[in-house]
Amino acid sequence: MHEGDEQLERELEARVSARTEELSSLSTHLLRKSEMERSALAKELHDELGGLITAAKMDMSWLSARLGSSLDAESRDKFDSVLQMLNQAMMLKRRVVENLRPSLLDHFGLAVALRSHFDEHCARAGIECVATIPEEALELDAITQLSLFRVAQEALTTAIARGGVKNVEVVIEPYAENGSDGYVMTIGDDGSPMETDLTRSMPSARHRMHGAGGSVAAEARAQGNQLRVYVPRSAAGSA
Repeated sequence: MHEGDEQLERELEARVSARTEELSSLSTHLLRKSEMERSALAKELHDELGGLITAAKMDMSWLSARLGSSLDAESRDKFDSVLQMLNQAMMLKRRVVENLRPSLLDHFGLAVALRSHFDEHCARAGIECVATIPEEALELDAITQLSLFRVAQEALTTAIARGGVKNVEVVIEPYAENGSDGYVMTIGDDGSPMETDLTRSMPSARHRMHGAGGSVAAEARAQGNQLRVYVPRSAAGSA
């Protein structure tokens, strides 16, 4: 290869690398902006919609006490039906708000939020779940904890949607090797091995972890699949 060709190849590689880094940074920025918008929407739904439903329930309770036994059976059934719908609306609001922004994560940290999420969704899907997460506070900033939660959330959703899964395990443990110091989150299931690369089917996971300075790897095992996520300790968390 001539010197001029080698120079051109190096320039092309540099351009590709720079463009890849730009796209990765853009993806990370868009993910973080999306989380900010979800958080703002969750707060608005909690405050505004929650307030409206609560006020409606209070008014219905007032009417129930005021009208008392004067309602005929058909009217009472309608009355009770409206109260039931308001209760269902309140439960739906809570689920939507939690999906938009997990309140347990904000108030109690990643360990509590992950255990609660996996316990609830595995129970609903009839799947056995084991969560092994350190009780002590993880040395990770809020953005990184949210990124780990979203990746775990997506991995569980993918496993449940795939079907055939009976057991799921999530483990977070300290990691120190070759000068790297951080945490590894492993999510495994006993379902059928995926025919496609799990990390390719979860592109947001790669971008989230890249933005946090970490990495994602997945493998299909003899029985099941395993996703491993590495993140370094946060400077904010270590301070």
